[in-house]
Amino acid sequence: MNYNLKGTNVAITDEIRHYVEKGLNTLDKLVKSEGKPRVDVELEYKEGEAKMYRAELMLHAPGTTEPLRAEAERGTLHEAMDAAASELLHELTKTKKKRMRVFRHSAVRVKEYLRGWRDKF
Repeated sequence: MNYNLKGTNVAITDEIRHYVEKGLNTLDKLVKSEGKPRVDVELEYKEGEAKMYRAELMLHAPGTTEPLRAEAERGTLHEAMDAAASELLHELTKTKKKRMRVFRHSAVRVKEYLRGWRDKF
């Protein structure tokens, strides 16, 4: 899986890069069959009254028409990354189930159509 990592007010260290790769490996299992996906990862530190970290993930998979997006804000960078990855995993499984439901529904219609032809002979 290819990924672009961008940090806003956050220094991207090797530890952070390794943590992001580990989080993306769970997503890679679901999109591996669809080709070579790309994930844009943006990590941001928001200063102000509530010092929060924000993680945003955008998955560009070859089988989808629009990218899947997940965003999370938490108190630590690791919590924000975990929450965004789990949200993206939920979106990915939801779209995959929806695609399989449509495929199965259309397969049933084809089977019924073929049964109609068999009954005519």
